[in-house]
Amino acid sequence: MGSKGQKPRKGKHPQHLPKVGTATENERLLHEERSAILDTMGMGGAPAWLKTAIAVIGILLLVGAILALVVLN
Repeated sequence: MGSKGQKPRKGKHPQHLPKVGTATENERLLHEERSAILDTMGMGGAPAWLKTAIAVIGILLLVGAILALVVLN
């Protein structure tokens, strides 16, 4: 009645978070912050092309506003 012919169970290693202050920890935190910002703006599940288009439009508006201020002065 022993376990002579049986395979031993493989131990499942729990996935730990990286140590605080390491590069992988900083990357994980940055990724979480970016996704939280996008979720707050309502674009969390938006495709990448839409996020890129919105960023390009925003940059064009910003550059246009700066140029308008320079021309008016």
